[in-house]
Amino acid sequence: MSERPTPPPHNLTHLNYHKIPPHKVDVPGGIIDAHNHTAAPELTRLFVDVAADYGVTQFYTMCQLEHVAGLKAEFPGQFHFVAVPAWKLQMTFDDAFVEDWIRRLDGFASQGSKLIKFHAAPGTCRRWGITLDDPRIQRVAKYAYDLGYHFMTHVGDPKAWFFGKGTYSDGTYGKFEDQFAQLERMLEKYPDRIHLGAHFGGSLEAIDALARRLDKYPNYIVDSSATKWIARAVAEQSTDALRNFLIAYQDRILFGSDLVVGEKYDYAHYASRYWVHQHIWEGEGRIKSPIADPDAGQGFNPKTGEFDPARATGSPELAGLHLPNEVLLKLYRTNTERWLPR
Repeated sequence: MSERPTPPPHNLTHLNYHKIPPHKVDVPGGIIDAHNHTAAPELTRLFVDVAADYGVTQFYTMCQLEHVAGLKAEFPGQFHFVAVPAWKLQMTFDDAFVEDWIRRLDGFASQGSKLIKFHAAPGTCRRWGITLDDPRIQRVAKYAYDLGYHFMTHVGDPKAWFFGKGTYSDGTYGKFEDQFAQLERMLEKYPDRIHLGAHFGGSLEAIDALARRLDKYPNYIVDSSATKWIARAVAEQSTDALRNFLIAYQDRILFGSDLVVGEKYDYAHYASRYWVHQHIWEGEGRIKSPIADPDAGQGFNPKTGEFDPARATGSPELAGLHLPNEVLLKLYRTNTERWLPR
Protein backbone atom coordinates (compact mmCIF):
# COMPACT_ATOMS: atom_id res chain seq x y z
CA MET A 1 0.00 0.00 0.00
CA SER A 2 1.42 3.39 -0.98
CA GLU A 3 1.92 5.97 1.72
CA ARG A 4 -0.38 8.94 1.89
CA PRO A 5 1.35 11.99 0.39
CA THR A 6 2.79 14.57 2.75
CA PRO A 7 0.08 17.17 3.37
CA PRO A 8 0.71 20.82 2.53
CA PRO A 9 1.33 23.19 5.46
CA HIS A 10 -2.15 24.69 5.11
CA ASN A 11 -3.92 21.31 5.27
CA LEU A 12 -2.28 18.90 7.70
CA THR A 13 -5.60 17.16 8.33
CA HIS A 14 -6.63 16.64 4.67
CA LEU A 15 -9.75 18.79 4.84
CA ASN A 16 -11.91 19.55 1.84
CA TYR A 17 -12.00 23.34 2.12
CA HIS A 18 -14.67 23.50 -0.57
CA LYS A 19 -16.99 21.74 1.87
CA ILE A 20 -17.62 24.80 3.99
CA PRO A 21 -19.08 24.32 7.46
CA PRO A 22 -22.26 26.35 8.02
CA HIS A 23 -21.85 29.44 10.12
CA LYS A 24 -23.47 29.42 13.53
CA VAL A 25 -25.07 32.81 12.86
CA ASP A 26 -26.37 34.59 9.78
CA VAL A 27 -24.60 37.93 9.23
CA PRO A 28 -26.79 40.33 7.22
CA GLY A 29 -24.62 41.91 4.54
CA GLY A 30 -21.81 39.42 5.14
CA ILE A 31 -18.67 39.33 7.25
CA ILE A 32 -16.16 42.20 7.05
CA ASP A 33 -12.47 41.23 7.09
CA ALA A 34 -10.86 44.27 8.71
CA HIS A 35 -7.22 43.19 8.27
CA ASN A 36 -5.70 41.75 5.09
CA HIS A 37 -3.08 42.52 2.48
CA THR A 38 -4.14 42.57 -1.16
CA ALA A 39 -2.38 43.39 -4.41
CA ALA A 40 -3.28 43.91 -8.07
CA PRO A 41 -6.88 42.97 -9.00
CA GLU A 42 -5.86 39.92 -11.04
CA LEU A 43 -4.04 38.47 -8.01
CA THR A 44 -6.80 39.49 -5.59
CA ARG A 45 -9.66 37.83 -7.49
CA LEU A 46 -9.10 34.34 -6.05
CA PHE A 47 -8.87 35.73 -2.52
CA VAL A 48 -12.18 37.58 -2.95
CA ASP A 49 -13.85 34.47 -4.34
CA VAL A 50 -12.66 32.29 -1.46
CA ALA A 51 -13.72 34.91 1.06
CA ALA A 52 -17.20 35.00 -0.49
CA ASP A 53 -17.49 31.22 -0.10
CA TYR A 54 -16.80 31.69 3.62
CA GLY A 55 -19.30 34.53 3.98
CA VAL A 56 -16.85 37.46 3.76
CA THR A 57 -18.06 40.28 1.54
CA GLN A 58 -16.05 43.40 2.45
CA PHE A 59 -12.46 44.21 3.33
CA TYR A 60 -10.28 46.81 4.97
CA THR A 61 -7.04 46.14 3.18
CA MET A 62 -3.40 47.19 3.16
CA CYS A 63 -2.30 47.37 -0.45
CA GLN A 64 0.06 49.72 -2.21
CA LEU A 65 -1.43 53.01 -3.40
CA GLU A 66 -0.81 51.93 -6.99
CA HIS A 67 -3.44 49.15 -6.66
CA VAL A 68 -6.24 51.17 -5.05
CA ALA A 69 -7.93 52.43 -8.22
CA GLY A 70 -7.83 49.00 -9.84
CA LEU A 71 -9.33 47.26 -6.81
CA LYS A 72 -12.10 49.84 -6.55
CA ALA A 73 -12.95 49.38 -10.24
CA GLU A 74 -12.80 45.56 -10.17
CA PHE A 75 -14.61 45.11 -6.83
CA PRO A 76 -16.93 48.11 -6.44
CA GLY A 77 -18.00 48.77 -2.86
CA GLN A 78 -16.07 45.84 -1.39
CA PHE A 79 -12.78 47.46 -0.41
CA HIS A 80 -11.77 50.16 2.05
CA PHE A 81 -8.12 51.11 2.21
CA VAL A 82 -5.62 51.44 5.04
CA ALA A 83 -2.84 53.86 4.12
CA VAL A 84 0.60 52.25 4.17
CA PRO A 85 4.03 53.38 3.00
CA ALA A 86 6.08 51.65 0.30
CA TRP A 87 7.72 49.16 2.67
CA LYS A 88 10.49 47.06 1.17
CA LEU A 89 12.90 44.68 2.85
CA GLN A 90 15.84 46.37 1.16
CA MET A 91 15.37 50.06 1.89
CA THR A 92 16.58 52.90 4.06
CA PHE A 93 14.24 54.66 6.44
CA ASP A 94 15.42 58.16 5.55
CA ASP A 95 13.94 61.58 4.76
CA ALA A 96 13.17 60.53 1.18
CA PHE A 97 11.14 57.57 2.46
CA VAL A 98 9.21 59.83 4.84
CA GLU A 99 8.48 62.33 2.07
CA ASP A 100 7.19 59.52 -0.13
CA TRP A 101 5.05 58.22 2.75
CA ILE A 102 3.48 61.67 3.18
CA ARG A 103 2.83 61.89 -0.55
CA ARG A 104 1.13 58.51 -0.37
CA LEU A 105 -1.02 59.70 2.53
CA ASP A 106 -2.36 62.44 0.28
CA GLY A 107 -3.02 59.85 -2.43
CA PHE A 108 -4.83 57.47 -0.11
CA ALA A 109 -6.87 60.35 1.30
CA SER A 110 -7.96 61.30 -2.21
CA GLN A 111 -9.31 57.75 -2.57
CA GLY A 112 -11.30 58.02 0.67
CA SER A 113 -8.91 56.40 3.13
CA LYS A 114 -9.07 57.58 6.75
CA LEU A 115 -6.95 54.91 8.48
CA ILE A 116 -3.13 54.81 8.56
CA LYS A 117 -1.05 51.85 9.72
CA PHE A 118 2.18 52.08 11.73
CA HIS A 119 4.28 48.92 11.93
CA ALA A 120 6.31 48.87 15.16
CA ALA A 121 6.98 45.18 15.76
CA PRO A 122 10.33 44.51 17.47
CA GLY A 123 11.90 43.26 14.24
CA THR A 124 10.67 46.28 12.29
CA CYS A 125 11.94 48.69 14.92
CA ARG A 126 15.35 46.99 14.85
CA ARG A 127 15.57 46.77 11.06
CA TRP A 128 14.89 50.44 10.42
CA GLY A 129 15.91 52.01 13.69
CA ILE A 130 12.48 53.37 14.58
CA THR A 131 9.79 53.27 17.25
CA LEU A 132 6.44 55.03 17.44
CA ASP A 133 8.29 57.76 19.35
CA ASP A 134 10.73 58.45 16.51
CA PRO A 135 10.47 62.09 15.30
CA ARG A 136 10.06 60.86 11.70
CA ILE A 137 7.13 58.63 12.68
CA GLN A 138 5.65 61.44 14.73
CA ARG A 139 5.94 63.77 11.75
CA VAL A 140 3.92 61.32 9.65
CA ALA A 141 1.43 60.82 12.49
CA LYS A 142 0.86 64.57 12.86
CA TYR A 143 0.43 64.97 9.11
CA ALA A 144 -2.07 62.10 9.07
CA TYR A 145 -3.89 63.52 12.09
CA ASP A 146 -4.27 66.89 10.37
CA LEU A 147 -5.73 65.11 7.33
CA GLY A 148 -8.32 63.45 9.57
CA TYR A 149 -6.81 59.97 9.71
CA HIS A 150 -7.36 57.44 12.48
CA PHE A 151 -4.55 55.11 13.54
CA MET A 152 -3.75 51.42 13.26
CA THR A 153 -0.68 49.89 14.92
CA HIS A 154 1.22 46.63 14.99
CA VAL A 155 3.08 46.58 18.31
CA GLY A 156 4.64 43.48 19.84
CA ASP A 157 4.90 39.97 18.44
CA PRO A 158 4.13 36.47 19.75
CA LYS A 159 5.19 35.98 23.35
CA ALA A 160 6.93 32.70 22.49
CA TRP A 161 9.41 34.62 20.33
CA PHE A 162 10.89 36.21 23.46
CA PHE A 163 11.84 32.88 25.07
CA GLY A 164 13.81 29.72 24.30
CA LYS A 165 15.12 29.85 20.74
CA GLY A 166 12.65 32.51 19.65
CA THR A 167 13.37 35.38 17.29
CA TYR A 168 13.76 37.88 20.13
CA SER A 169 15.23 35.59 22.79
CA ASP A 170 18.77 37.02 22.81
CA GLY A 171 17.71 39.74 25.28
CA THR A 172 18.53 42.68 23.01
CA TYR A 173 14.89 43.34 22.08
CA GLY A 174 13.71 43.85 25.64
CA LYS A 175 10.96 41.85 27.26
CA PHE A 176 7.55 41.09 25.81
CA GLU A 177 5.98 43.53 28.26
CA ASP A 178 8.36 46.33 27.23
CA GLN A 179 6.89 46.66 23.74
CA PHE A 180 3.69 48.47 24.69
CA ALA A 181 4.87 51.68 26.38
CA GLN A 182 5.37 53.31 22.96
CA LEU A 183 1.79 52.36 22.03
CA GLU A 184 0.37 53.92 25.18
CA ARG A 185 2.24 57.16 24.49
CA MET A 186 0.63 57.22 21.04
CA LEU A 187 -2.79 56.57 22.55
CA GLU A 188 -2.29 59.42 24.99
CA LYS A 189 -1.05 61.83 22.33
CA TYR A 190 -4.07 61.36 20.06
CA PRO A 191 -6.93 60.43 22.41
CA ASP A 192 -9.62 61.77 20.08
CA ARG A 193 -8.84 59.32 17.28
CA ILE A 194 -9.70 55.66 16.88
CA HIS A 195 -6.70 53.38 17.44
CA LEU A 196 -6.95 49.87 15.99
CA GLY A 197 -4.51 47.39 17.53
CA ALA A 198 -3.59 44.72 14.99
CA HIS A 199 -3.48 41.09 16.14
CA PHE A 200 -5.41 41.73 19.37
CA GLY A 201 -3.00 44.58 19.99
CA GLY A 202 -0.19 42.02 20.22
CA SER A 203 -1.58 41.09 23.64
CA LEU A 204 -3.87 38.08 23.41
CA GLU A 205 -1.30 36.18 25.48
CA ALA A 206 -1.62 38.85 28.18
CA ILE A 207 -5.35 39.47 28.40
CA ASP A 208 -5.16 41.12 31.82
CA ALA A 209 -2.85 43.80 30.42
CA LEU A 210 -4.99 44.11 27.30
CA ALA A 211 -8.12 44.54 29.41
CA ARG A 212 -6.47 47.35 31.38
CA ARG A 213 -5.51 49.05 28.11
CA LEU A 214 -9.02 48.77 26.73
CA ASP A 215 -10.43 50.16 29.98
CA LYS A 216 -8.01 53.07 30.07
CA TYR A 217 -8.31 54.13 26.42
CA PRO A 218 -11.94 54.22 25.24
CA ASN A 219 -11.01 54.73 21.57
CA TYR A 220 -8.69 51.71 21.49
CA ILE A 221 -10.02 48.65 19.66
CA VAL A 222 -8.37 45.46 18.39
CA ASP A 223 -8.70 43.01 15.52
CA SER A 224 -8.49 39.21 15.51
CA SER A 225 -5.94 38.87 12.71
CA ALA A 226 -2.79 36.73 12.37
CA THR A 227 -4.35 33.30 12.17
CA LYS A 228 -1.54 31.04 13.43
CA TRP A 229 -0.63 33.44 16.23
CA ILE A 230 -4.21 33.89 17.41
CA ALA A 231 -5.03 30.18 17.12
CA ARG A 232 -1.97 29.34 19.19
CA ALA A 233 -2.73 31.99 21.82
CA VAL A 234 -6.26 30.67 22.22
CA ALA A 235 -5.20 27.00 22.41
CA GLU A 236 -2.47 27.66 24.99
CA GLN A 237 -4.75 29.39 27.49
CA SER A 238 -7.92 28.79 29.43
CA THR A 239 -10.76 28.85 26.94
CA ASP A 240 -13.14 29.89 29.72
CA ALA A 241 -10.98 32.93 30.54
CA LEU A 242 -10.67 33.92 26.88
CA ARG A 243 -14.37 33.44 26.23
CA ASN A 244 -15.21 35.62 29.22
CA PHE A 245 -12.76 38.26 27.99
CA LEU A 246 -14.27 38.30 24.50
CA ILE A 247 -17.77 38.60 25.91
CA ALA A 248 -16.73 41.39 28.30
CA TYR A 249 -15.12 43.39 25.47
CA GLN A 250 -17.48 42.30 22.72
CA ASP A 251 -17.93 45.88 21.48
CA ARG A 252 -14.18 46.45 20.95
CA ILE A 253 -13.07 43.51 18.78
CA LEU A 254 -13.13 43.36 14.97
CA PHE A 255 -12.72 40.34 12.73
CA GLY A 256 -9.59 40.14 10.59
CA SER A 257 -7.63 37.38 8.88
CA ASP A 258 -4.23 38.93 8.01
CA LEU A 259 -4.35 36.99 4.74
CA VAL A 260 -1.76 38.11 2.20
CA VAL A 261 -2.49 37.89 -1.52
CA GLY A 262 0.23 36.36 -3.67
CA GLU A 263 0.87 34.28 -6.77
CA LYS A 264 2.02 31.26 -4.71
CA TYR A 265 -1.27 30.90 -2.82
CA ASP A 266 -4.15 28.68 -3.91
CA TYR A 267 -7.78 28.29 -2.87
CA ALA A 268 -6.94 25.98 0.02
CA HIS A 269 -4.39 28.37 1.52
CA TYR A 270 -6.83 31.27 1.68
CA ALA A 271 -9.68 29.01 2.82
CA SER A 272 -7.60 27.45 5.59
CA ARG A 273 -7.37 30.75 7.46
CA TYR A 274 -11.09 31.45 7.30
CA TRP A 275 -11.84 27.82 8.27
CA VAL A 276 -9.60 28.08 11.35
CA HIS A 277 -11.10 31.39 12.44
CA GLN A 278 -14.59 29.95 12.10
CA HIS A 279 -13.72 27.05 14.39
CA ILE A 280 -12.08 29.30 17.00
CA TRP A 281 -14.98 31.73 17.31
CA GLU A 282 -17.92 29.41 16.60
CA GLY A 283 -16.78 25.85 17.30
CA GLU A 284 -16.49 23.78 20.46
CA GLY A 285 -13.80 21.52 21.81
CA ARG A 286 -10.19 20.93 20.79
CA ILE A 287 -9.06 19.51 17.48
CA LYS A 288 -5.81 19.27 15.59
CA SER A 289 -5.19 22.41 13.58
CA PRO A 290 -4.99 21.98 9.80
CA ILE A 291 -2.32 24.71 9.63
CA ALA A 292 1.33 23.99 10.34
CA ASP A 293 2.77 26.23 13.05
CA PRO A 294 6.42 25.84 14.11
CA ASP A 295 5.75 27.83 17.29
CA ALA A 296 2.93 25.55 18.49
CA GLY A 297 3.11 22.37 20.51
CA GLN A 298 6.58 23.11 21.83
CA GLY A 299 5.55 23.22 25.49
CA PHE A 300 5.69 26.99 25.87
CA ASN A 301 3.56 28.37 28.71
CA PRO A 302 2.58 31.96 27.80
CA LYS A 303 1.94 32.92 31.42
CA THR A 304 5.28 31.80 32.84
CA GLY A 305 7.44 32.00 29.73
CA GLU A 306 8.79 28.57 30.61
CA PHE A 307 8.67 25.02 29.27
CA ASP A 308 5.67 23.00 30.41
CA PRO A 309 5.78 19.27 29.48
CA ALA A 310 2.00 19.06 29.57
CA ARG A 311 1.88 21.51 26.65
CA ALA A 312 4.41 19.66 24.50
CA THR A 313 1.92 18.09 22.11
CA GLY A 314 4.17 18.30 19.06
CA SER A 315 1.42 19.70 16.84
CA PRO A 316 -0.78 22.80 16.71
CA GLU A 317 -4.26 22.61 18.19
CA LEU A 318 -7.45 24.62 17.78
CA ALA A 319 -9.73 25.41 20.67
CA GLY A 320 -13.30 26.45 19.96
CA LEU A 321 -14.74 29.30 22.05
CA HIS A 322 -18.38 28.90 20.89
CA LEU A 323 -19.15 32.59 21.29
CA PRO A 324 -22.77 33.71 21.70
CA ASN A 325 -24.53 34.75 18.50
CA GLU A 326 -24.78 38.39 19.55
CA VAL A 327 -21.01 38.50 20.09
CA LEU A 328 -20.36 36.85 16.73
CA LEU A 329 -22.51 39.44 14.94
CA LYS A 330 -20.48 42.24 16.49
CA LEU A 331 -17.17 40.53 15.78
CA TYR A 332 -18.02 39.68 12.19
CA ARG A 333 -19.59 42.95 11.09
CA THR A 334 -21.28 45.51 13.28
CA ASN A 335 -18.19 46.50 15.30
CA THR A 336 -16.33 47.29 12.10
CA GLU A 337 -19.29 49.28 10.79
CA ARG A 338 -19.43 51.17 14.07
CA TRP A 339 -15.76 51.92 14.54
CA LEU A 340 -13.88 52.08 11.26
CA PRO A 341 -14.09 55.09 8.94
CA ARG A 342 -15.32 54.60 5.39
